Amino acid sequence: MQDRRAAPRQRIDAGGLIVVDEHRSIACLVYDLSNGGVRLTMPDTSEVPATFLLSGEGLGDADVCVAVWRTHEEIGARFASAAA
Repeated sequence: MQDRRAAPRQRIDAGGLIVVDEHRSIACLVYDLSNGGVRLTMPDTSEVPATFLLSGEGLGDADVCVAVWRTHEEIGARFASAAA
C-alpha cells in the first residue's frame, strides 16, 4: 500500500481534547501527528463536527482541525493552518 501523506507522522499517544462548542468537549487520544495533520482515536466519532478545535499534551497551542476521513473510532484531520 502506498503512503500518500505529505509529511511523515510521529506516533505520540497523548491525551487530547476536541472542543465541540463553548459548553462541550470530547476526550480523545492523539495517536499520531505531523506538521499538517493528526490521527485521533475515541470510542465514538459521531458527535465530532467536520471542523473542530483540538488541544492536548504535546500539541502546543490549540489548533483548528478539519476532518478528512473518519471511522467509528478514528478521525484523520488536517490542521486548518496547514492549508494556508
